[in-house]
Amino acid sequence: MPVQLPVEQQPSLASATNGLSARSLLDAIPLPLVLLLASPYLSGQTQEEAIKTAHKIYREDRFSGTVDVLGEDSETSEECERAVEFYKNLIAAVSQSKIPCSNRLEQLSVSMKPSMFSEGAPVAGDTAKLDRAYARIKSVVDYARQNQVSITLEAEDNKWADFQLDAYTALIKEGYTNCGTVLQSRLFRTRNDIKRFDDRMRVRMVIGIYNEPADIAHTEKQVMKDLMVEFASELAKRGTYVEMATHDAHYIDKFIHQVAIPQRLPASRFETQFLVGVPRRKLEVSLRDGSYFHNLAKTAESADVAYLNELEKTGTIVRLYLPFGKDKLAGPYCKRRLKANPAMISFGIKNLLHIQ
Repeated sequence: MPVQLPVEQQPSLASATNGLSARSLLDAIPLPLVLLLASPYLSGQTQEEAIKTAHKIYREDRFSGTVDVLGEDSETSEECERAVEFYKNLIAAVSQSKIPCSNRLEQLSVSMKPSMFSEGAPVAGDTAKLDRAYARIKSVVDYARQNQVSITLEAEDNKWADFQLDAYTALIKEGYTNCGTVLQSRLFRTRNDIKRFDDRMRVRMVIGIYNEPADIAHTEKQVMKDLMVEFASELAKRGTYVEMATHDAHYIDKFIHQVAIPQRLPASRFETQFLVGVPRRKLEVSLRDGSYFHNLAKTAESADVAYLNELEKTGTIVRLYLPFGKDKLAGPYCKRRLKANPAMISFGIKNLLHIQ
């Protein structure tokens, strides 16, 4: 599977505060405290705990979930094979513990990172390594299809983008319609990448958490968020199932007003996604139970009311991202999350104090 290599990732830097960057502050915080602050954003340390969390959020609010084991950047074939076996065990556990719902789209899904299946990062001329990585990913996706579990092949930093999207489109061409992937609005290349998508596909649309070089990516969050809505609209027009993943309520509103309503997207064609622990429960509940659309219908144009009434009846799928893993794996993930969005520290404190 031929892959073109992108520019290498540059180090991520958070905005500076009083002369000291959030990155520096987080690097100085002991790991146990980082894990404490970030604990609301994790669903546990084991797959059993993550699956238990998935059932809890569905039982309480009918929220769906996608579970992801924390880990990335394998270096040896042995590590890659362990990732394959780990994901197959996770898929088997998910399959044996179905969410009690009639709509298959609401079922618990699994997310995985391509770098866990490759013996190191892409290197020019080493196509054999990436062919082996693709074979491992395909074996996991095939096992998931046999067990009726949906998979999402995640996005990582730019050096993985070609392999991620080449692997995903190859899977689709081979008939694996249980597989979705992720697009990052911050990357310049995404505008062209969208052209590869059609009605067989599923996309989690994000701004991305990797701080990329300015010559290949946007650096202003508002621009990224505006593009996220624009790209979601283009994907929906192509028939792609859209998963709008943002904690910004304003951009959820923009997606509904600028994409869902104009295109009359049925509830079976899109969903919203949030990281577990981020305090957005009021918004999440209103989307899931339909009250969000009831409120919109009160002031909507008459031509839109019937459509909004339908969404009020059904609600829309709200899916929470449920990462899990042991401390030594959770630590780097949590630091990266907190560095990418320092406001999550205050969210974490609010969650620990049970403040919504």
